[in-house]
Amino acid sequence: MFLTVPISPLQVATFIGLSLVFFLFLVRAASRRTRESSVKADQRSQFGILLQSVGIGIAGLGRPRPTLESLSAAGLLGTVAVLLFMGGAIYLFAASSRALGKNWSLVARTRGDHELVRAGPYAWVRHPIYLGMLLFLFGLAAAFGHWAMTIVAVPVFLAGTAIRTRIEDGLLEQSFGDKFRDYRSSTPAIIPRLF
Repeated sequence: MFLTVPISPLQVATFIGLSLVFFLFLVRAASRRTRESSVKADQRSQFGILLQSVGIGIAGLGRPRPTLESLSAAGLLGTVAVLLFMGGAIYLFAASSRALGKNWSLVARTRGDHELVRAGPYAWVRHPIYLGMLLFLFGLAAAFGHWAMTIVAVPVFLAGTAIRTRIEDGLLEQSFGDKFRDYRSSTPAIIPRLF
């Protein structure tokens, strides 16, 4: 149905297992939320969440059809790709949500006692969770062999990410002023600087 590259059953199984780990960290972060005071929320970020989800869904559109042997060179290479993408996604989400602590939220908002976090992954990029989600998208494409779908999936995901980062940056600028503007000028939004 869709243009796919050959995959192995191990690639699919690795993705499924690591997806469960990713979602366990998501549930853990959501369950650690505390009572919020003086919240400024922007519900428009939900549209960004929707677009990001659609982008990820597009990368997985269609049933995976494993045709490679799991221990073949190509099958092992594909599994390593899944491990790298998903390992990066899990690390970034876990480390970022831990660094955010009580500041973590699904919907863009700031608390009355909000802190501007610049430690951990936030020292490299302002929105490391979205970088982790992008790696998740690539992990899904690698697991299912749907690399051609990333031509559509990535722009849709990035459109949702742009909405969310613009809203979140605006809320942080309102709360922290020059302190946030300095952070924004020295730290890229999604992709870390190599030099």
